Parts: sequence; C-alpha cells; structure tokens
Amino acid sequence: MQYLLTLLLFSLVLGQQVPEENGVLILSDQNFEYVLKKYEFVLIDFYAHWCGHCHHLAPIFASAARQVRNQNVQFAKINCPQYEHLCRKYQVTGFPTLKLFGDGQLQMEYQGDRTEKAIVDWMRKKTNKGSIEAKSLDQLKKISESPNLVMVFFGEQKESYEFMQYFQFSQKNKHISAMHTFNQNFANEMRAQVPSIVIYKPYDERKAAIYDNFEISYIEQFIKKHSYPVLMNFDLPTAKRIFKGDQPTLFLLQNSQTNHAEKHLRLALSKIKDQILICIANTDNKYGLRLMQYFGIQNDYLPQIVAFNPISESFNLLSEITKDGIVSFTQQFLGLHQNTQKQDL
Repeated sequence: MQYLLTLLLFSLVLGQQVPEENGVLILSDQNFEYVLKKYEFVLIDFYAHWCGHCHHLAPIFASAARQVRNQNVQFAKINCPQYEHLCRKYQVTGFPTLKLFGDGQLQMEYQGDRTEKAIVDWMRKKTNKGSIEAKSLDQLKKISESPNLVMVFFGEQKESYEFMQYFQFSQKNKHISAMHTFNQNFANEMRAQVPSIVIYKPYDERKAAIYDNFEISYIEQFIKKHSYPVLMNFDLPTAKRIFKGDQPTLFLLQNSQTNHAEKHLRLALSKIKDQILICIANTDNKYGLRLMQYFGIQNDYLPQIVAFNPISESFNLLSEITKDGIVSFTQQFLGLHQNTQKQDL
C-alpha cells in the first residue's frame, strides 16, 4: 500500500501541469525544482508584483520567450514577495532579476540590455548547441511559423553527408533557429523533399529550399540571400547591411507625395531580384532623408532610382522611372560594377 501511494505521488509530480502566461511558465515552491529538472535551460524572471520596472519588462520577456523557447529551453517567472525563500536562496537583491539555469543548476545572471532583441540574442548564444531533432509534427509546424528566419533539414539518416554539413553550419550559426527530422511522414506533411534544407521566413514567398548543394559555403550564401525581404525598407539595420557589405544596391528614394514610382519597381522585381539588393527609402523619415542628402538629391527631384556600389562608393541616377527602364538601368549598372571588380583584380 505504501509503495502504491509513493508511486502515485511520484507520477503526479512527473506529470504535473505548470501554468503559464503569454508563453512564460509561472513558478511556485511546488514546481520550481520540477521545471529546472525537466528543461535543459530555463531563464527565470525573479520579479515583484508591485515593481514598476517588472511590469515594463514583462511583455518584452514574454515576446522573447515566444521566439526562443523549445523542447529544451523555457522562460519562467516567480513572484519573490510570495516565495521569498526561493529568491533568498538564489541571492536576488533587486527586481527584476534574470537568471539562467542549466541542467538544474544556476549558471549565470543576465546583465545585458532589457530589450527583446538583446535577450533573444543572448539566450540563443548561451543555449543553442546546433540543430535539434523534431519530436513531433507540431514542433515542425510551429517553427515554420516563426517570426524570424529559421531552417529545417529533412533527411533519411543522421550519418548522411548532407546532414553533417547542415549540422556543422547550424553549430557555427547559433543565431539561426534550426531543426531536423529523419521522419518521412513529417517530410510529407510539411511538403518537403528528402534530402533538403528548407528556409522558412516571415516575408516574400515564405519559404525557400536547397536540394542539391549541401556544401557549408553554399548554405551560407543561400541563408545570406534570404535573410532579408527582396524589397527592403531603408532603416538602420538595412543601412548597416548595405554600407558595410559588398553587394550593389538599387534604391528608390521617394516621399508620401511621390510614391507613384513604386509600382514600376515592383513590376521590375522578378527581372532584377537575383542580381542586386533592392531598397525603398522614404525621405519623410530621418533615415531616408539622410540617404537623400548623402546622394546630393533635392526633394524637388523625387522620385529617384539610385544604383549604388558600396565598394567604390559610386552611384548612378535614373529619373525616368518605368518597369523596362529600371531593368535596363540595373543591367547596365551591374555591367559597370563587374568591370570595376575585374580592374581591381
């Protein structure tokens, strides 16, 4: 009888349901150790219900959780005034305090910026060991709907050359969420060819795939190509990508009164999207205004198409904007760009 009671209690503990709010587990003295043992990594927000800074962090923390959490990694929170003994145990002296636990033990305290991006980047760096194997079809469907670019390998066996290349790439690029499966039924349900690497992204055609070249260098180029929308908006991250990179870029500079040229650019996209980066800069905002000033263009001359070579910092202008004109202008500029590269060699 005693044995049966012990077994029943043990089963209840193992099978307990941990409440959650907005994707963040709610901890108590009854489930604290259970959560730490169940998940490989847990980032815990030690907060106080009366703390203003804690209320400000809560939606940021929840949004980061939705991007990072998986079968091995969870985000959780505990109300310290209610569970003082646990907070004292882990030397929490201010609110909110974020601490990362791994394999049931305290690893470190988070000291970075209290922004969604900073928390997400830090957690991926600390917890991502490379691609993880999908245990269910729901996992694959969930990751395919991520608000960030993710990649999934569909294959037949772990020992294959294709998977080894993919897995090595995932280990070197831990900022990209990666998953894999060797289950043919999963591949069929996801409409994926075997073997393949499928990139899921929240823009453009939503997904792209590699079928025949699994070299790490090619995967890297493929990911780089699909890391941004075909038609980008000019902002600070986009500016860094363009001006610190080596890829020629086609800008459309316009404002709210001169946006009629955008339809011609969109019609030309299919002809030029694989040849050059394409970006719309709205001069009504500060980034577009600075770009217009950089190229020495006056507001009265908008809209303007600008082809830019970041290596030589040279650029050409197109004022008469039509679909065919954009295609011809781009091809001519790329010919000049290639000639410049040959001369440099």
